[in-house]
Amino acid sequence: MPFLGAVKYQVNPVRVGVDVPLFLYLAIAYRPDSESYQVAFEISPEKMINNIQFAIGGINISVEGDSEPAALDIPSAYRPFVKGGKADVTLRLHEKTLVPTAGKKIFESPPIWSLYRNNGTSILRIFEKMPGYGRTLILPQHIENTDLYFDDPTGNYYNPFLGPTIELLMVNYLAQGRGVILHGCGIKHDDCGFLFVGESGAGKTTMAKIWSQESDVEVLSDDRTIVRKKDGHFVMYGTPWHGEGKFGSPGSVKLDQIFFIKHAGVNSILESNKAHSVTQFLQCSFPTFWDSAGMEYSMDVFSDLAATIPCRMLSFKPDAGIVEFVDNLL
Repeated sequence: MPFLGAVKYQVNPVRVGVDVPLFLYLAIAYRPDSESYQVAFEISPEKMINNIQFAIGGINISVEGDSEPAALDIPSAYRPFVKGGKADVTLRLHEKTLVPTAGKKIFESPPIWSLYRNNGTSILRIFEKMPGYGRTLILPQHIENTDLYFDDPTGNYYNPFLGPTIELLMVNYLAQGRGVILHGCGIKHDDCGFLFVGESGAGKTTMAKIWSQESDVEVLSDDRTIVRKKDGHFVMYGTPWHGEGKFGSPGSVKLDQIFFIKHAGVNSILESNKAHSVTQFLQCSFPTFWDSAGMEYSMDVFSDLAATIPCRMLSFKPDAGIVEFVDNLL
């Protein structure tokens, strides 16, 4: 029976001889023989969950613990993304295990992470100078079976969701011809997909909050949105890596319009030519500067986006009037 995932929720403590914290555990499995789902639940003191499956951007990821049970407490941002299915990527977790030799340093984003390469294998040291938090992500050339090693011998920080680990895995996986991540607020309005692209402070979270008040609207993300080409069309997906508004949905929609946004006193629109659009995409993306093939692919995606999806520069007043203004552009 394929296991889909498990979630742990803390509930109010009750008196059972002594006061103890209790947790509600939910596990979901799919039965192919009857095409049905089986749900099991239990209320008990804290226990371990060592396997999680979730999907981000249409990519199924399986997180698997060592032979010893591992406490994998799923953050609230990731819980809507828990989903079963055949894994595209497997991330194996290793506690108190010898880490492979790092090799030559290729790139760094101090003080958070550094990238090394050894015989074609990418080795990302994350939180290397933060005692206890350090972890090492191992990515082979074909990113399908990956490994995460934890430095902390106590196991207190045995958590793959801490820091940029999952996002770094996805950035590298997508760059192998599968898609890109953009700094953008993704809006699904009826069956239309609007992507409001901008750097920090441009108004992505503001836009998400305004649109979230409308009916027939789903905010896919207020900060990081995945864009992939499927069956000849660009599709955008929400992610768990939200901004200040904490909007992150596992939904998706065909991409119809792209707006490069900034705050203003009045709403106005200008067309964006291809060169300007490509430059904006590059500035508001997560390019793999350490991977020439990945960079070439990303630039091809940006060029394709600029050529096939209407791109405009949108100056907007941060109030509900922007919704009608955008609707009238269609």
